Amino acid sequence: MVLSVRAGWRARARRYGGVDENSMKDTAPNDLANIRNYLFLRAERLWEWSLVLAVGMVGATVAGLWINTPWIVSSIGLIALAFPVAVSWMRDTANDAQLKAEKCRRLILIADGLGHDIAPAELAEVRAWGLGVTLDAAPFVKPYYSSALPDGTQRLADIAAEAAFFSAQLAGKVAAGVRLAFIISVVACVVALMLIDLPGTAAKPILILVAKSTAVFLVFLISGDFFLIAKRYGNLQHASRQALDRCARLRADSAALAEEVRSAVEDYAVALMQCPPIPAWLYLRYRDDLNTVYRSSHQVGG
Repeated sequence: MVLSVRAGWRARARRYGGVDENSMKDTAPNDLANIRNYLFLRAERLWEWSLVLAVGMVGATVAGLWINTPWIVSSIGLIALAFPVAVSWMRDTANDAQLKAEKCRRLILIADGLGHDIAPAELAEVRAWGLGVTLDAAPFVKPYYSSALPDGTQRLADIAAEAAFFSAQLAGKVAAGVRLAFIISVVACVVALMLIDLPGTAAKPILILVAKSTAVFLVFLISGDFFLIAKRYGNLQHASRQALDRCARLRADSAALAEEVRSAVEDYAVALMQCPPIPAWLYLRYRDDLNTVYRSSHQVGG
């Protein structure tokens, strides 16, 4: 995740009392990151298509208001039956892919932190998820995490803090963007309805259709789950910040138990699984900037 170099490894090693560079090995097999990337992208695409279908349902309803013919009304009735089922199926499939991707992430995290080999049964299960598909290289630069600590509890806390830092920053950006879009859309609809209701305009048929269309869109915004999606990203941001603070304290505590760190990692994983995937394009957009901030703040990279 962080673009660490040998000079940064040495600087970090001096900071924590000396670490051999050989301790910074990649315990997890390379293909796990690629499988994780494939599963997260699949979940992300399914979520995007579910939103497209939801918006399409609104478009079909508005079309029915403007084109009041029997076959249009019948088509909208069929769409009203099919689209909600398709949206539910897509999101359920997306959640399944995200759960699998999250397991890949945890296996990589724990293998890297504790230096343990992944159990053969778990490795076989994860690799089976990638059968029959072309796996593109994950958009990460080795080493996956920047920690120069030796294998053990403190290293696991260190890399978990790094992961939580990225999640908190990116989830916050998504939540802010969705909230802003929601507020602007609602305000625009309300203003449009107020302007249409001005004296002398109510009797015009086309304005009545515009008012009905705007009302349908407004109901869709309020009754839909867009605000809920924003809330989920906000919850992830909050949980990630808590995980960052918790793991940072455990990293500094030489007497911290492995069970404490694992508990923090699992709590952070639960928060990730309760939220839609963070868009890959957003990660790529801010990856280098966040890398620079994290590296400079933790004296990684010289």
